[in-house]
Amino acid sequence: MIRRNQRFRNQLDDHLVHLHKNLFISHADPQYHEKVIRYLDANSPESHFNLGQKFRERGNLKRARFHYTEVLKTYPSPFYSAANRAIHLLDEQQAAHLANLEMTLPVKPKPLLPPFMKMLLLVLLILNVILVTFFAGNQTISRTISKMKVWGVGTQVTYETVDKPFILYLSPEASHAEIENMLHDQALVLAKEIPKAAILIYGIVTADNRDQGKTMLLTNEEDMKRASVLATYQPEADGLVHIRFLNPEFEEHQPLSAFGANLVRTALESYRKDIGHTPAHIDELLQAYPHNYLSFIPIEAVSGLNEIKANYDGEGGWVYDPKSPDIAHMFYANATNGASVPYDPVHLEIDKAAYHLKLVSGPYLLWDKEIGLGANGSTPDGEFRVVDRVKQPQGKTSQSYGEAGLGLGAIALHGTYDESSIGGNLSLGCIRLTNEDIQQVFPFVPKGAEVRIQSNGSTPNLIGLVKQTSLLIPLQAPAHNESAANVIFHWLG
Repeated sequence: MIRRNQRFRNQLDDHLVHLHKNLFISHADPQYHEKVIRYLDANSPESHFNLGQKFRERGNLKRARFHYTEVLKTYPSPFYSAANRAIHLLDEQQAAHLANLEMTLPVKPKPLLPPFMKMLLLVLLILNVILVTFFAGNQTISRTISKMKVWGVGTQVTYETVDKPFILYLSPEASHAEIENMLHDQALVLAKEIPKAAILIYGIVTADNRDQGKTMLLTNEEDMKRASVLATYQPEADGLVHIRFLNPEFEEHQPLSAFGANLVRTALESYRKDIGHTPAHIDELLQAYPHNYLSFIPIEAVSGLNEIKANYDGEGGWVYDPKSPDIAHMFYANATNGASVPYDPVHLEIDKAAYHLKLVSGPYLLWDKEIGLGANGSTPDGEFRVVDRVKQPQGKTSQSYGEAGLGLGAIALHGTYDESSIGGNLSLGCIRLTNEDIQQVFPFVPKGAEVRIQSNGSTPNLIGLVKQTSLLIPLQAPAHNESAANVIFHWLG
């Protein structure tokens, strides 16, 4: 064997046994078996049998019988039969000793007192001793009895283990049952590879298919904060794998709350660029076209409120501080850790090769929709900004641009009544969505939001699709008009 931090093997180490922590002993140690019982295995049949033999040779038959009896508690074992025979020999030896003793003892005289009186006197004596101990002694009866009692070896064993933390990357589509099975199986595998260790597995959700299902040693404690589930397995103390899903309320609502905050923050930043200052009241973002920076103030998902307060009190809704120079601290959730959510502007990613549109904020994906593009590559690549947010936009005809449009200048993202054009290249350069899809996407794209159009777009580090987006929409919509009845738009179509 090679000890920890030992570079070279020592020939003497092959004769050592690792008992406990830094305790190594040799079979030649006179107290080898006592130390095995004390530090390694309190029920070791081999050690109890050898100790029984030693005490029998010394003439201490009581202790010998105790260790032989301990051997019989483990069945089967190589020492079971030998210990049983040894106990029978002790019985025969004690019986012969008593027979010889009776032959050598003189005839007992007639007792002065009958047996009943002797028993009564013995009981009275014991009661007197207990009373004297209770009233005159300086220790309690329980402590006194504990000192008098001979406790057996190995009454309680405490195992000391070392924590071994790991990361298991999970798919965002994995159900709780699938996650539990993966963690359970992986914990058993790791326990076999690292015996006598406490296995900790932190489950982290990732959208990267290359990492999903991989297990790695935890080297960065910051990764623990990203975990959504934790599995613990300590086979030395417990045969069960314990799995705990972390912060289910945060897991369910935090992506929605973060997206709601960044939706308003993106509109605030655009307003400040256009007007030159931030609005005194948040409702100034909810004006009629063309100043409709937002369609509504979203519900804060954790509290279920969208009330605006000037100062944080943790009672739900939002906090708006127009004097803050930092967008992240200008608008944030009026809830625990609300101000710690980073500002990740809401923007659109257009992947022309995949014919898909994604509405993104930081690691969160809100919408992923199929689109139609311009014929002959007429939909340009580049970065654009939403300059018009219009419901029921009018073109050459009332149905030119569907039920809603997001104008980017010469082109737009708009609805269409020709759903067969989705997934193809039939427009004159605009990006088409079905009317149902544009109605869903439109309220979550603020005026001034960036639109990135790429031939081969990619959005790395996304943690999956944010669900229950309806929780962000207030029951009563604002009264501002987002249509432009007297405006004719000339987007490429």
